[in-house]
Parts: sequence; structure tokens; C-alpha cells
Amino acid sequence: MSSLRRVGSPGRSRTTTGLALGVVSAASFGVAGPVAKALIDAGWSAGGAVLVRIGGAAVVLLVVLAVARPGVLAALRADGPALLLYGALAVAGVQVGYFSAMQYVPVAVALLLEYLGPVLVIVWVWLVRRRPPSRMTVVGAALAVAGLLMVLQVWSAGALDWRGVAWGLFGAVCWASYFLVVDRAGARTPPLVLVGVGMVIGTLVVALCGLVGLLPVVVAVPPDAPVVLAGADVGWVLPAAVLALVCALLAYGAGVGAVSRIGATRGSLVALLEVVASALMTWLLLGELPGPWQLAGGALILAGVVLTRARPAAELPAVADGHGGSRENRR
Repeated sequence: MSSLRRVGSPGRSRTTTGLALGVVSAASFGVAGPVAKALIDAGWSAGGAVLVRIGGAAVVLLVVLAVARPGVLAALRADGPALLLYGALAVAGVQVGYFSAMQYVPVAVALLLEYLGPVLVIVWVWLVRRRPPSRMTVVGAALAVAGLLMVLQVWSAGALDWRGVAWGLFGAVCWASYFLVVDRAGARTPPLVLVGVGMVIGTLVVALCGLVGLLPVVVAVPPDAPVVLAGADVGWVLPAAVLALVCALLAYGAGVGAVSRIGATRGSLVALLEVVASALMTWLLLGELPGPWQLAGGALILAGVVLTRARPAAELPAVADGHGGSRENRR
């Protein structure tokens, strides 16, 4: 009996560590919305906030990759297209959509709109690949759509700004597109290389879009207005550092560690805590809370996402439980 407990202990310890890392990752991601919103309100553009977040993390990760040398060149040769799409869609596209949506709708609503990505994957696989989902998946998708209608309050004259909705859905499409495209690539890239190269590619994509005028990239230093968090002007340096080191580097690093220990499916469910963390931090730092309809709709969206992620593995794109399918590896 005691020997069985000793044998089982490492597994339990690994799971506990993985769950703890998943919570740290979700909480770190949850801070990004209110911190970025404070910078945007102070004169930064959404593109500028994204560039600082992923660019700062990319610099640190480049140093780590240069020291560790975990086969970057081999990964680029074997998996170049997948890495390019990961950086462009899962890193740059999702964040640009999320941060841009926050300019027009509450932070929590912008994040909930992005969480519709799994529903879009299900619809695509069903209609295009002719792989019908299970009943539980259909129920989950229906709940998520019903929640979306409640969040948007489509029956009300006080419905959300369509620009924020469009940007939020753009983020959801980028997330879903990443899964569907990389599914066909058969990538086998180590997690550290995936995150590091993805950050670099995402940074280059955002910078290039800014240079050619496709995306406004404004970093106001000093800002045009105070950067206010929790009622105090904290300046721009601290929020920028938090975005890069906490909301990108720590969030991704802890997420990769979590998935390696508890798997992508369980890790992605733990990552749903990001919505709770984001709502709490937005309230504490910005004094912003979603309305009753949005809270109720958000609960339905999260319940629907949980049900869709409980579907059999056969309904998932192959990459969803591989190297990049969890939320931790996409933002």
C-alpha cells in the first residue's frame, strides 16, 4: 500500500504543479486587458500596446533561444509555414483583435467575444469537413451563441458598438483559423521554440502593418494623458513592463509548463479562469464592470465552451491536443 502511494505521488505532484501553473498563466493573461486599456486611454493605439507586449517578450525569448539552442533552425525548416501562421494569427491577430475591441466595448466583453473561437472551429469542421459534432458539442455551441446574443443585447437600443463587436469577432476568427490551418501542417515544434519564434513573427507582423499603414501603431512616450490604474497615475513604464514580462513572458511560460504536465484539454479548461481574472482586475484597476445581461451571457458562453471542449478527441483538429492547441500557446 505504501509503495503504491510512493509510486502515485510523482504523478499527483506533477498534476498539482501543472494546475498551479495553469492558474498563474490564466491570471497573468487576465491582467493584460485592463493594463492595455489604461495605455490606450492615455493615447496609445491598440497596435502600439500589442507591439510592446509581444515585442518585449520576443527580445527576452530571443536571448533564451540563443542560449538554449533547442533546434530553432530545424523547426523552421520542418515547420516554417505553421510557425508563420502561428505568429501572424495566434499571436498578432488575436491580440490586435482583443486590444482593438477594448476601445469600443468593456474589457470583459472583448474577451468573451474572442472565446467564441472554439465554436467557429466546430462549425467549420461540421460544414466543410463533413464531421458532425456530438450532441454535447451542439448544446455547448448553442449555449455560447445564446450567451453572445445576451452579451450583445441585440434587442436593445443600448446594444454594443459594432466596431468593438467586429474586432472581437476578428480575434475569434484568428484563433479558430490558426487551429484549422495548423491542423494540416503536422507540426512537431518544441513548445519553447513555438512561443519564442511565434512572438518574433508576431512582432514583425505588427511592426510591418504599422509601417505600411494597415494598422495604427502609436506608442505615446510620454503619453498624451495620465496612465491611470486603481485611481493613480502610474506612468507608462510600469504598465508596458507588466504587459511584456507578466502578460506575455510569464503567461506563456507558465502556460507551456501547465500543458506539458496536465495536457492541452485540461489546461485549456483551467485557462477559462482568465475571464474571471480579467473581470476582477478590470474592476479593481479601472472600476469597470459588465452589466447584468453581459454577466449572464458571459456565463453561458463559458458553459458552452466547457461543453465543446468536452467533446471526443475525434472531433478536434489534430493540433488541438498537440503542441499549440491550448489557449496558453495562442496569445
